[in-house]
Amino acid sequence: MIGFALVLLVGAAAGWIAAQGARPRARAYLRLGAVLYGAMAISQAFGVAPPAVRDIVMTLGSAVLCIAAYSAFKNKPRFISASALLAASAAAGIAAATLGQSVLAAVPQVLSALFTLLIARRYVFAGSRAGIYLALSALCLVGAAACSLSPGENLMARAGLLVFAAAAVAGVALASNLLVEERGHQSARFAIRRGR
Repeated sequence: MIGFALVLLVGAAAGWIAAQGARPRARAYLRLGAVLYGAMAISQAFGVAPPAVRDIVMTLGSAVLCIAAYSAFKNKPRFISASALLAASAAAGIAAATLGQSVLAAVPQVLSALFTLLIARRYVFAGSRAGIYLALSALCLVGAAACSLSPGENLMARAGLLVFAAAAVAGVALASNLLVEERGHQSARFAIRRGR
């Protein structure tokens, strides 16, 4: 399990690094998500309350990544809306950890993933690589939620959860970074056309 925790730690570090190229309004959320998933990796590697940390981080982390995607691909979210979403996700994660009901943690994860897919939809149909990365990241969040519903401490499910989480956090950061690059190329093309 330590190897899979290391994969998540590397994914979180990659997300942190890739967030540097994202829009400033998304960067803080991307880095918060990277820190949360990094904490989950350390918890899983050293066995420090792994089920509780897993439930809380997966609910809160998926909401943070959803807000980061919205910030990068749409507009800056309202403070009240973002705060309410994060508070509700944290409450669901704490309730899941306290009651031992993983389904309470999976519901916010799936909702965050679906909303992230909605954000990516227009970009995917336009052929944007950033949109494809974001859609794949949302699917990884669904995969992580499915793995978290496995009863008991199924090692294969826990390994899948860590790998899916690593792909999700790195994928949202890379998609946000790539979006900035794509928009920069489009602006350069538009400036060249106007110059002619």
